[in-house]
Amino acid sequence: MTRQLSPAKSVDPLTVLPVELAEMVLEYITFRNTVNCMRTSRGWRDYIAKLPRLWLHLDLSGARKFVPKSFVAQAVRRSQNRLSKATIHRFEHFDVLKNVAKCCRELADLEFISVPHAMSSTLIDIVRCAPNLQRFVIHPEVSPDTVTRIMHSQPNLKHVAFNTVQSSRHPADFKGPFPALESFSINMVDRSSGFSRTLCSLLQHTTNLRSLTITNASFLLGTLEPFASLPLTSLVLRRVDFFGESLPKFPNSLQTLVFESAYSISLGDFGLGLLRSCLPVLTLLSLAGLDDLEASSLGDFLDQYCSGEPNDPVVELEDAAPLQSLAIRGLLLRPADGLFKDTTGILAQSPRILTPALKSLDISTMPCNDAEIEHLLGYDTGLTSIDLSSTQISGGSIKRLVDKLPKLKIIRADNCIKISGRDAIEYARTKGVTVHCSMDEGRGSRKIRYG
Repeated sequence: MTRQLSPAKSVDPLTVLPVELAEMVLEYITFRNTVNCMRTSRGWRDYIAKLPRLWLHLDLSGARKFVPKSFVAQAVRRSQNRLSKATIHRFEHFDVLKNVAKCCRELADLEFISVPHAMSSTLIDIVRCAPNLQRFVIHPEVSPDTVTRIMHSQPNLKHVAFNTVQSSRHPADFKGPFPALESFSINMVDRSSGFSRTLCSLLQHTTNLRSLTITNASFLLGTLEPFASLPLTSLVLRRVDFFGESLPKFPNSLQTLVFESAYSISLGDFGLGLLRSCLPVLTLLSLAGLDDLEASSLGDFLDQYCSGEPNDPVVELEDAAPLQSLAIRGLLLRPADGLFKDTTGILAQSPRILTPALKSLDISTMPCNDAEIEHLLGYDTGLTSIDLSSTQISGGSIKRLVDKLPKLKIIRADNCIKISGRDAIEYARTKGVTVHCSMDEGRGSRKIRYG
């Protein structure tokens, strides 16, 4: 029976491959699968346990129940105290993590998916005990005081993300400098928190910040001025609002800008504030929550700039980079003007939008129909993905997009009520284009998927 189940030609790969090749192969599997491989046989267990490179990332993200501290201790020993990354989930013994931070001097990346309970002081101690920590991410809710204390305990952090920060009436007190900080992300639970209103004081202590993400926050007059002096290449502002604030002046180095207003606002209300920013290298733009959109406002923002001083002329941008990705959601001032019409379309005015460089376009919820798609196909674009969800397009538009855009790979057309069947979706599939199309028939009803 043994010979039948395991013929002579079958061999254990770990007994044939050189150690270096076996180690390279095993590095492609996840940490959880590495642990499962150790249960194959005693030989596999001993073999894998003696390869330190497989244990440099302690990844507990796939844990289905609470992890015993003995497992973590074994993993650290197998890495020969060379652990460089740790992802913590379903682990209660934070005293062990503090010891791990002390003995693993190469620990540079620490992420918490869950914590057992409020342990802010222990979190701070763990960060403080890791002298070479460069990236710190925490998903569970923390207090604003914990945020500032973590930043102060390890000023050499390069990448920081606080995904849930509690509300507080007290202002932020960041005592810099933070010269190593390159990316910072924070998500406030309450937009009216006093902490969020003074969050931009952090920017005054950063000189090398490249990426900034702020979610669910409010800003007071003048607090956003530090933006202009930072070397940011990516700025994401989601669900934000301004009190007495015109559109902030963004740094010239921006390549990615995501702006989502918490309340409906009009770009036209900013007036000359639209011209304060000079964005010659911007290639990814996402705007949401806007009212009274018109071609002149978007064109002013992308193609012109002015210093803002009295009597200073408005200057046209020359040799500005074309957009590679555009997402825009809002209400048109004059719906009859449409999106892509040659003379009045809101996306047809700026020479930076409908170009061969444009790879991704998201106009979901915008007033788009089959006629608009015909106007779009009159431009030479390099679109590989387009989102037309909640628009008035029909299956005929999907077929025309597939035929006229040779680089197209993905179409999103969820909740498009004029798509009545699968013909267009099956046609796109035969051409190698994936179409995502689902129809939500209302609360409590089934969701019908066409693709």
